[in-house]
Amino acid sequence: MFVGPVFSRELITAPRRPKLFLYRSVYASVLFGVMCTAWLVMTGTQTIRNIDDMARFGLTLFQILGPLQLAIVAFIAALSTASAVAQEKDRKTLILLLLTRLNNSELVLGKLFSSLLQVLVMLLAGLPVFAFLVLFGGISFPQVFRVFLVTLLTALAAGSFGSTVALWREKTFQTLAITALGLVFWLLACEAIAANAFGPAPYGIHALELATSLSPMRAVIEASEPMSTMYSQ
Repeated sequence: MFVGPVFSRELITAPRRPKLFLYRSVYASVLFGVMCTAWLVMTGTQTIRNIDDMARFGLTLFQILGPLQLAIVAFIAALSTASAVAQEKDRKTLILLLLTRLNNSELVLGKLFSSLLQVLVMLLAGLPVFAFLVLFGGISFPQVFRVFLVTLLTALAAGSFGSTVALWREKTFQTLAITALGLVFWLLACEAIAANAFGPAPYGIHALELATSLSPMRAVIEASEPMSTMYSQ
């Protein structure tokens, strides 16, 4: 396997840990609880007259849960990969890994994907909840697929950033602090680009288009829109 034995070992041992089942159960329960709470609030404050009201509720809730899931997954992916490498440094086991026959890609990618395994399990646990939203109307399975694709790519980018910072810094606190601040700066910088704070975008690119291509939050909001709305924009 191109990711090496580090990931293979994690893939075998992870299902034996109770916390893996706990995390995905809690995550799916939280998403389902938010959906039920939003439904109770809507039915308690207004009357559902027709199927259009149901479709608007489904689309609104989908556009709330999508960015919420992305924010949770991005920070968990970044901090989990950063802490995994930092713990290896604290226990002095990273030196032992460097003395093995593992090459650079097997070591780096193995730690990265083994740390992202928990995030992938959480996404798979939340997928049925998002699929259930399709029953309300207003959204389709291609929209759900696009949102999860953006979320997965964001988790990979955030995890890569956290792993890079962890390999760079020696102290665990510095690693986690720089990782968290880096993610916040990433989002704020993209919003500043959208507001033309750095001047007009180069090569005639619209500022909002550039911000959407760089900001995962804007990208997931764009992906949650119906295809006709995306093309009309």
